[in-house]
Amino acid sequence: MTEHNPAGSPDLSTGRAEQIAPLDIAEMLRVIWHGKWLIFSAFIVFTALAGFYAFRIAQPQYAATATLQLDSPLQDAPQRPDIDEVALNTSVTQVSSDAVLTNVIAQLDLLSDREFNRYLAPARPLSLRSLRTNARHFLAGTTPQNPDATAVREKTIQNLRGTLAIARQTDTYILRITARSGDRAKAALLANTTAAQYLAYIDTLQMQTRAETQVWLQSRVSELRAQLEAQQLQATSLIATAQLQDDSGLDTLSAQVLAADQNLIAAGNALTALENAPESGSARNAAEIAQMRDKIADITALKNRLSAQLSAQSAGLAELQQIQLQIDATRLLYQTFLGRLQENRMQQGLTTPNAQRISPAAEGTYIGPRKILILTIAAMLGGTVGIVLVAVQHNMRKGVVDARSLRDATGLPVLAQLSTRALGRLQKGRKALPLPPRAPLSHAAHGLHTALSLTMRGQTAQVILSTSSVQAEGKTELAIALTHTLALAGKRVVLVGADDRNQHLEALIRPDVFKQAQANWRDEEGNAHDAALGADILVLPAIADHHGALLSDKLADRIQALRKSYDHIIIDGPPVLLAPEARLIASHADAIIYAVRWSRTSLDVVARGLGALSEIGSPATGLVLSRVNMRRMRKLSSDPCVKAVQSPQAI
Repeated sequence: MTEHNPAGSPDLSTGRAEQIAPLDIAEMLRVIWHGKWLIFSAFIVFTALAGFYAFRIAQPQYAATATLQLDSPLQDAPQRPDIDEVALNTSVTQVSSDAVLTNVIAQLDLLSDREFNRYLAPARPLSLRSLRTNARHFLAGTTPQNPDATAVREKTIQNLRGTLAIARQTDTYILRITARSGDRAKAALLANTTAAQYLAYIDTLQMQTRAETQVWLQSRVSELRAQLEAQQLQATSLIATAQLQDDSGLDTLSAQVLAADQNLIAAGNALTALENAPESGSARNAAEIAQMRDKIADITALKNRLSAQLSAQSAGLAELQQIQLQIDATRLLYQTFLGRLQENRMQQGLTTPNAQRISPAAEGTYIGPRKILILTIAAMLGGTVGIVLVAVQHNMRKGVVDARSLRDATGLPVLAQLSTRALGRLQKGRKALPLPPRAPLSHAAHGLHTALSLTMRGQTAQVILSTSSVQAEGKTELAIALTHTLALAGKRVVLVGADDRNQHLEALIRPDVFKQAQANWRDEEGNAHDAALGADILVLPAIADHHGALLSDKLADRIQALRKSYDHIIIDGPPVLLAPEARLIASHADAIIYAVRWSRTSLDVVARGLGALSEIGSPATGLVLSRVNMRRMRKLSSDPCVKAVQSPQAI
């Protein structure tokens, strides 16, 4: 048996990969054309909803812009100043700060305006606001509570901030404050009031800053003045206490110390000479030596006194110089802070009036909702959603929608196509039979028998099996309609119900006839006859009643006996893929009609069922496409993107 290699999957045996099929544009267009009404419906629904929102629900919005010119830090400089991005970004943030917006709310009394204080208008139970609030409380496990004044004010500030847009013009000190509102005049009022309150806030900050600076500078100047006076007093006291001399006095003391030192050296030399003289032992020499030693002691005392006086004068002068340096530094700081204090006092009277920095907003202009844009987006979205739905529907559809696809996929002829409307008559139960001669199901059954005869090429199909892959394929309806048609044609026909899983046959036959049909098969007595059907009926009992031995032991003999009594034996067999008994019954059939439900049964399921019949040497004779949706079938046949399908007429 040849193994099937799915398209596009790699061929591992040869090491080569199959070429991926190119994109079929024509098939895509065909699918879109088939779903054109779904796409059009989605287009209409989305456009209608968008139009209802844009024209009936959405409130008009107006915007007004006020322009502010901020002070440049170097506006008096002859060259173009650098842009201070940090300062400008700070200004943008300050415009929408709580301090500014609180003043705006207070001036315009926005706490009494429902547009900003939404607590004044209770939300409707099914509104988005109520649903969102209830969901938040449900997830958080809390209960709704009435907001206090602080919560109301904060929410109003948030709502006002949401209506404002602050933008900065590139490379300038220009700020644009744009306010949105449902009223033209209110939008302009909001923009102008916000700009004015921002400037007032900035002026207040500047005044507070300058006042605080002045207080600090005044305090600092006072401290420096007191410190300077204390240092000057310390210097004067040092001069008076230490009796400091100037530099010339120090030079004189230094010269005196040097002279005393020289005299001391000369006296020492003279003393040495006297001690070494030849007459050193005389009384005169001794007296001169004593006198010289007294002189040396006096010179030494004088030198020590002068050295001490010189050292004291030097230390006092050094301390005085240090104090003088501190006085100079304190005086410099005092002069600097005093100058800053005078400058700050002068700047307080040079503030630029606010009116020169505001370009007030005019009446608001309409900004939304942009109805044409909303409709355009909704139309595009609707078309896209429609195309997606068509694509999903097409990809999820498993079954075949035309006879050509079924014939090409299976290689078997499609004997007939039965519409849902034609098979719908049998849903009436016992009232459905007998079928009117002109009923669509009668025409379909007659065409089915004719096509079957042509397919058999003159051979007589005495035992005809109607089966399918799974349940609810329409096989029972086919068997009943074919039995009824052949009976009306004067043929001796018996209908054998061999599918104990299907209760549809029991619903069409009277209960007494159905019970007799079951008993006759078991007892091999005369067959039960149904007048409405016009044929005899035999019903195989449940396989479980005989533990599977009924079919294998008695089916061949029973069918052989029926061949002798009837022109046609129509068997409503079980589904091939659900009951192995279907293959056993198929081995005794002359012709096998295989029902395939339109747009429901996949080709893979059909192929498995047909393959199971072929394996036992009893391939299906032909196929019947059942439960066809005629409206969609006509749409397929009228599709300009596809050739007309040459197949049996659907009834």
